[in-house]
Order: sequence, then C-alpha cells, then structure tokens
Amino acid sequence: MRRTALGWAAFAATAAGGAALGWLGERRALRGVTQGDDPEAAELRRPVRGRPLTVESFDGTALYAEVLGRDDAPTLVFAHGFGLSQHVWHYQRRDLADAYRLVLYDQRGHAGSEEAASGDYSIEAFGRDLAAVVDAAAPAGHPVVLVGHSLGGMTLLAYVDQFPEVVADRVAGAVFLGTSGSDIVTGGVASTGIAAVEILRNSSVQRGFRALDRGARYADRAYAASTDLSFLITRALGLNANASPAHVAFVEQLVLDCPTSIKAAIGPLFTSLDLRAAAPLLTAPALVVVGEKDRLTPPAQAAKLAALLPDAELVELPGVGHTTMLEAHAAVSQLLRRFAARVFAAAG
Repeated sequence: MRRTALGWAAFAATAAGGAALGWLGERRALRGVTQGDDPEAAELRRPVRGRPLTVESFDGTALYAEVLGRDDAPTLVFAHGFGLSQHVWHYQRRDLADAYRLVLYDQRGHAGSEEAASGDYSIEAFGRDLAAVVDAAAPAGHPVVLVGHSLGGMTLLAYVDQFPEVVADRVAGAVFLGTSGSDIVTGGVASTGIAAVEILRNSSVQRGFRALDRGARYADRAYAASTDLSFLITRALGLNANASPAHVAFVEQLVLDCPTSIKAAIGPLFTSLDLRAAAPLLTAPALVVVGEKDRLTPPAQAAKLAALLPDAELVELPGVGHTTMLEAHAAVSQLLRRFAARVFAAAG
C-alpha cells in the first residue's frame, strides 16, 4: 500500500481538493456539451492514425509507435505525459504531417506499449526508451526534433543525461511542454494547497503514509470510472477552468485507460526527480512552452528550466493549463512548425 500511496502522491492525492470542487453545484451537466454542442467532441472522435511500428527497448519491453507523414520529411519525435498516450497529440498529428515525419509512441506501460519487462519505471528507463525509439524510427544521419509533454519532457532530459554525445549528434532541437526538471511535487502539486502532500513533507513518516494510503484509496475510487469527481479533478489539475469539456473528457478517458498499477509504479519518481544537471548538456536550441494556469508544472518551474538550458526560448500561453497541446492546439502546432523549420534549416 505504501507504494500505491506514493504512486498517487504526484497526481491523485489531489482528490481532496477535487472533492471540494465536485460539490460546488457543477454536476454531470458540465460535460453534456461534449455529446454534441462542443465541436471538439466530433473532432476527437476522428482519430488520426499512423503506420504502426513496434520498438524493442533496452530491457525487452515492446513499445508501440506510429509514424505519420512522408518518409523523406524531417522527423519530429513525440513523448507524452504521465497516464496519457500518443493520441494526446491529436491536433499535432492532424496539422503537422503535411510538412514533417511524425514519430509518436506510447510510454512503457501506457496504451499500446507493454508493461516494463524488467519492472523498471525509473526516469532512466523512460530516457532509454526514447533512445530506442529514435534509433529505430528516425532515419540515420538525419537530425530530429524531440517534443515532450510533462513526463515526456522529463524523458527528453533523461535521454540527454544518459546519451549526451548521441544527442549532440542527432538532435537539432527540443521542445518542452509543461515540463519541470525538479521539485515536481513541492513546486507543482503543493502549489495547489493539497494537504496530503504537505503531510508527506512536514509530518512524521508514519502519519504521512497513513494519510497517503487514504488518499490513494480515495483516488482509486475517483478514477475507477468516469464520474463527476474524476471529470472535475481532471479539469482542475490537467487543464483550465474554461477548457473545452470535450478536451477535459478526452484527457480524463486517457487517464482512466492507464492501469492504476502503472500510475502507482511511476508515481514515486516525481517525489525525488532532479534532472537539473541534464539541462545544460542540451546544446541544441530548445523551446519551453507553459500554460499560464498550469497547476502541475507552473510557469515559475518552466522559467527555471529555460534558464538552465544553454539556448532556450520561453513561451507562456495565457489562460492555458497543463495540457497545452489540446487547450491551445493551434498555437502549439504553429510554435512547433516554426521552431522545427528554424532548427532544421540551421542544421542543414
């Protein structure tokens, strides 16, 4: 139970705050618009499929990837966040395959990828998975642009940390969306005022674990099926108060689809993650994008990451939460298109 409790600490221990939101009169009617009135609902029911590819990682874990676009186009490799899947990049799959070759994969234990063959869900394992995807899916001798959201951005940093020479040779640029290099719990989740995380930091270990055990059980119930509470928690933490209900429901479903055991296995890494030493090793240009309303990896953390990167541009999107590629999909796709065009041109 301790492992489960810690696994939820970075995400679902926030159920206490979500519960308060859930009883402010915002009932299931919130999502009625997703059944027809919200045009984004119809859009998200038309998934953009790519050519399937299976990549074997360092420990034998089979990772599921898809490739879109022309094989001779410059390559962008996408890594998604905690509890999600490659389909969180729906709009980028739709909008960028005309000019770029897109390689998207499911992180280990998520969606179409296998659970870790070795049981390894460390950040180093995620970085080595990205290395395997780049090696298998990106044309040899051609530079790539890496794009990571949240855990995916941390995956990029772990890849840089473990393979700096390879990155220097192969990576033309990197984009970090909603990403922090350290202090994920204390800088992000704790900023929402969730008592469970404060208990873990300030109380005795025994009392802290008991509280988190209760939080884990509560969160397990909240995310056992789609409910008012799971919808509101998703909106409060993952997006913003004015987000499209269809976008909220889409993210909620991705989180529901990710097994609780996987979220519990991954969660502990957020309590001690520190990749600040990796950032200066990335000599290629970087773009750091953050939503003004991001509660999980707030703008202050994005600014710290940008300051550590040798060549970085920081963009803050007003009124946007953590899932920028959905909430501000047109702006994010445009930023990616312009950044990729610039760095690929510079790489020759």
